[in-house]
Amino acid sequence: MSIEQKINNDKGVLILGDEIDLDQSPIVRENIKDLFEKCKTVSVDLANVSYIDSSGIAALVEGMQTGKKEQKIFTLINVSNEVMKVIKLAHLDKMFKIESESHADANPNANKPSEEAAPQEVSSENIDITQEKSEEIKSETSQDGSVKPQIDRDDSGDDKIKFKR
Repeated sequence: MSIEQKINNDKGVLILGDEIDLDQSPIVRENIKDLFEKCKTVSVDLANVSYIDSSGIAALVEGMQTGKKEQKIFTLINVSNEVMKVIKLAHLDKMFKIESESHADANPNANKPSEEAAPQEVSSENIDITQEKSEEIKSETSQDGSVKPQIDRDDSGDDKIKFKR
């Protein structure tokens, strides 16, 4: 994790980067406390944070509570997409004062599929796609004219899914 403090008059900015997890959250917590001792306003810049877990969120919540207790301002700025997902998942997006979202991934190469990875066909032994000649084939025609096979339940007890075309 990278961490940097910037103080300008009575405004402090804590710039965080990389990953904030159980090992790093006490450091974040201490830096937030340190800035509150020196400043009236504390902002946490999360633009370069690619991962945050519940302990990191807890450190931010504690900072928010400290700010309220001491009647000081605590804000989150430049929140990366990864952090924003976790904040929204925890329903804290209404609790935190979020001045800006970066609307960008902290790691632009994350979650990009490689060009070499092509989808592979996967088959399973549990699927029987053969159709018996004695059965009538049921299908639906969609609005675009394509024919969609209908899947019927088979209660024969052999635990196979049978698709009819």
